[in-house]
Amino acid sequence: MTWRDATETLLKPLITSERVGLITDMDGTLAPIVPNPDDAYPTERSKKLLAQLSEHLTLVAAVSGRAVADLHERVNLPGLVYSGNHGLERWENDKVVVAPMVLEYENALQKAKAAVTDIAPEGVMIEDKGATLSVHYRNAAIPAEINLLFEPKLRDIADKHNLRLFSGRKVFELRPPLDIDKGTVFKQLIEENNLDAAIYIGDDTTDADALKMARQLRDDKQCHAVGMGVQSDDTPSVVLISADCLADGVEGVEDFLEWFLKSVMASVI
Repeated sequence: MTWRDATETLLKPLITSERVGLITDMDGTLAPIVPNPDDAYPTERSKKLLAQLSEHLTLVAAVSGRAVADLHERVNLPGLVYSGNHGLERWENDKVVVAPMVLEYENALQKAKAAVTDIAPEGVMIEDKGATLSVHYRNAAIPAEINLLFEPKLRDIADKHNLRLFSGRKVFELRPPLDIDKGTVFKQLIEENNLDAAIYIGDDTTDADALKMARQLRDDKQCHAVGMGVQSDDTPSVVLISADCLADGVEGVEDFLEWFLKSVMASVI
């Protein structure tokens, strides 16, 4: 169902609860997907709405697969919590704070980067994010062929260096073998801020961990958590399956944020 169908049911506690949080992905959620990841920025409308929501909610956070310094620079809003590299980093006191166990895999990641660079087909871009590596193939001549033929080679590299391989929308990611993802980050933020209700918004495979966590937290009555998926032409099926409700693209997310802000403001009048 769309989020508009849930305003009087599933989403109602987001308005009526005392301590409420909004946790959102960036790319494909606040920012349109673009051929070059360096060109992706949140829309001005989404930034304005997030800034206003941060004045009324207990927590507003941005969680991304991007390096947290990159995420912080692109969103660039005070008062938000920033978590990057799928929860392996936080932005605290104007600097990057990396989970201590990540440091053990620096050498492995650099060796993996060299190995991937040696075999990367034309059009593939390797992004070194410090705690992880992203291998973008959106601009390859035949992305589907890259996905089919290149993935086994990347998996071999990951296995050789004791890393984990993940896939997203025209991207592969190599990460340390740690049980940290957007789902665990979502839960951690809820617990740290003692939230009564929270919503997570995301569009990609890695966001499905948080969408699933929302349902689990709600079922366990730990928090009224809601997972909103962002729907587009190439939304991974796991997002559609895992989400409690859907928004139609970045513009649909903006419409939800505007409804959320107006509803929260009206509830305190």
